[in-house]
Amino acid sequence: MIARRMLAGYSSAFTTQQRSGPRAAQSIRARKPDGTTIAGSLMRTDFDVVILGSGLSGLAAAVAATHLGLKPIVIEKAAKLGGGTVDSYGILWVGQNHLAEQAGIADDLRKTRDYVHFLAGGEASDAKLNAFVNRSPAALKFFQTCGVPFRLVKDFPDHYYGLAPGAVREGRSLEVELISGADLGPWQDKVRRPERQIYHLTFEDQVALGGMNSLTDVRDQLEARKTRDMRGKGIGLISHFVKLLLQREVPILTKTATRELIMAKTGIAGIVTRSGTRIKARHGVILATGGYESNPTLVEAFERMPGWVSPSPRELDGDGLRLGIEAGGFTQVIRNNLVSFLGLAVPQSNGKARFHPAYLEELCSPHTIVVNRSGARFGDETNFQMLVPKLKLFSAQTHAYENLPAFLIFDRQYAENFSCAGSPKGAPIPDWIARSPTIEGLAAKLGVDEAGLVTTVDRFNGFARSGQDRDFHRGELAFRFSTKKDPTLRVASVGTIEQAPFYGVELCTSGFSSAGLLTDVNSRVLDHSHQAIAGLYALGNTSAHTEFGVGYQAGFSHTSSLTFGYLAARHLLKRATAR
Repeated sequence: MIARRMLAGYSSAFTTQQRSGPRAAQSIRARKPDGTTIAGSLMRTDFDVVILGSGLSGLAAAVAATHLGLKPIVIEKAAKLGGGTVDSYGILWVGQNHLAEQAGIADDLRKTRDYVHFLAGGEASDAKLNAFVNRSPAALKFFQTCGVPFRLVKDFPDHYYGLAPGAVREGRSLEVELISGADLGPWQDKVRRPERQIYHLTFEDQVALGGMNSLTDVRDQLEARKTRDMRGKGIGLISHFVKLLLQREVPILTKTATRELIMAKTGIAGIVTRSGTRIKARHGVILATGGYESNPTLVEAFERMPGWVSPSPRELDGDGLRLGIEAGGFTQVIRNNLVSFLGLAVPQSNGKARFHPAYLEELCSPHTIVVNRSGARFGDETNFQMLVPKLKLFSAQTHAYENLPAFLIFDRQYAENFSCAGSPKGAPIPDWIARSPTIEGLAAKLGVDEAGLVTTVDRFNGFARSGQDRDFHRGELAFRFSTKKDPTLRVASVGTIEQAPFYGVELCTSGFSSAGLLTDVNSRVLDHSHQAIAGLYALGNTSAHTEFGVGYQAGFSHTSSLTFGYLAARHLLKRATAR
């Protein structure tokens, strides 16, 4: 009943995806490798498993399925592959993994479980958490056997190292080796490229350079890699999996939206595309379409964060959630989701805003602070998870959010030494960012309390000179995205704001979906009675992250995609052999 009422309430948010497009013949025509379908005959419309979505979760499930002997098809509604994964840093996180063991780094699953349990904050399912911890090492090894070259990220601690039980100094974070786009042949340009991500570097490269906002002395290396179209991070991860699917001649359709699921007495039996084509699934359908961050109606319903700008492609609008609800799936909400953050809404020529991850760049750099309307800081700016609960504080007296809107404040020192809004280091600060020769003048332009901002800046400058942020302990955690210590600073990421001109801009809110379809340890979608819906699976951000609950650790999401994509494929194989 709950999900049915929700679906009725949100139906307008899905109407465009559901109803548009002419009806087409009930078949899929064969296309050449440079078309929208992988090489080979595709005159068939029946497969063992139909996978919706080409982010990491969908591709991982497809690789696992074909490696286990099943015949999958991947269907993507966008023109290019990769979903939101291509915008990510491509990190995985696996406790007691075989690569760490080979490197002589000790770990154990008990400590791993303790750490994930701490981060879950009471919002995890014990069964899924245990599956995530216990099965992720095997999933990692499985996909490496399939041909994905993983590597450890050196000198990268768990986010809560020094704070949480079970956290370790290094050994759990991994990424893929660089891959050339040329390895994909005619499909080289069928993978979406991130707009601002510097993907020719590995994550470890960028850590060694000092974080997300430091790219000095690597121009020649970058140019050489660009020439060869070398790909790391999220797009590298996607490219490796696409390469495997190409090698195995797994069919992929792009520009193909799904209108509805085919329901039979034995369970979910396939899909109907927007054009009317019916594609049958003998053993199941996997929903791996991502979250709903680009659907304003669902964001308003589940996130309730004023000033939201989506960090994801426009195609991530919750269609997998809609399909699951229509089939009777239960929607689970992670109530205290910490994967929310602050960014810059960068104006575009089309009148819309592009999200820029200030929480990973500007906020982690010295000579910056974040303040509220009163001009007061409210947390450690370098750790966005510490800010999230403060962003959601609502005042009963003023009937307004206490710390929203929030404002980024910085000075000439930052402007001259770091990138701003994705522009090259040293580039002029964009005109849409306010500036003033005085702090008071800047406060007036932003609508921030002048006396409050002056007091805050003076206090912060004192902390920068003394070497300790006594209010929020900025820069003191072992983990930080800006990892290279500046020898001119007393403490990492803490630098004075004292050189005019002074700059300021209102930050936008953003994040990843707090709600998703409830699934079991085999990724089967559960109904309102917590019974599995036969033949229906959900992965990635289409599912509720009850394996790790409220917490965020770089790599959790990608590891979940690998682990539960692997487990879903194994369950589909059992379902196939049982028939």
